[in-house]
Amino acid sequence: MNRRTVLGAAGSLAVGTITVATAVVRSRSDDAFVSAARNGPPADDVVTEQLLPDTVHETPIYTIEAPADGATVMVFGGVHGDEYNGIEVSHEVTEWRPNAGTLVVVPETDRVAVENERREGVDGDLNRHFPIDEEPTTELARGIWDAVERYDPDVVLDLHRSLGIFDLHQRYVGQALFHSADAPAKEIVASLNDVVPWYMPAHRFVAEPSTHPSPLLFKKAAHELGSTAYLFETTSFMLDQEAKNTFTRAATARVLARHGMLEVSMEVER
Repeated sequence: MNRRTVLGAAGSLAVGTITVATAVVRSRSDDAFVSAARNGPPADDVVTEQLLPDTVHETPIYTIEAPADGATVMVFGGVHGDEYNGIEVSHEVTEWRPNAGTLVVVPETDRVAVENERREGVDGDLNRHFPIDEEPTTELARGIWDAVERYDPDVVLDLHRSLGIFDLHQRYVGQALFHSADAPAKEIVASLNDVVPWYMPAHRFVAEPSTHPSPLLFKKAAHELGSTAYLFETTSFMLDQEAKNTFTRAATARVLARHGMLEVSMEVER
């Protein structure tokens, strides 16, 4: 899609009317945040364990110990099995090497949903199974929560894919970083918007505090463990898989950097 096509399409901004979606995001192979994540020092240790082994939900958890002390950050992909940006980028993140802290990654959180390429797994929408101050309601949710309590993360990041544009298409959540009250989300979004081409203003990300009690994993982590928690959404509206992955990758690296896991040279970024 060239710039003229993008501008014309953005003029209508009606969900369902745009059928062409091509990567229009400029290459961020030189993104300083992603480069720092990929090219950090060798890890002190990398461990893989299985969540809920010998069950239909069995799925790997990767733990990467950086050489220096720092925050523990848990990254989840595949809570919804058809949101491929979170799944694919989470798998990439298992190869990242932070400078400090402990990085815990679950790329295919609802493995059955991922294998079936569907939003929901055997018990429905996994991200509705984490009621606040109550036990998670399904076997998979309880297994995930047990792992979260065991790692006691300082930060939780849950990666998703949405529809529409935030605050324009009222049914959808669009391009947004939902976050707990203590999160430095505005700073992260300001940096993330450097990745969004200037001729796609509707696709700029927004930071949205999320305080309404609902049974989502990131909200439970924030409320019960005091984690700084994020739920990232990038839209499929006018974006192909490459563009969605670029935004998701950039957002993940910026969250890690903001919480002290990466050393980023801003001279390279400019």
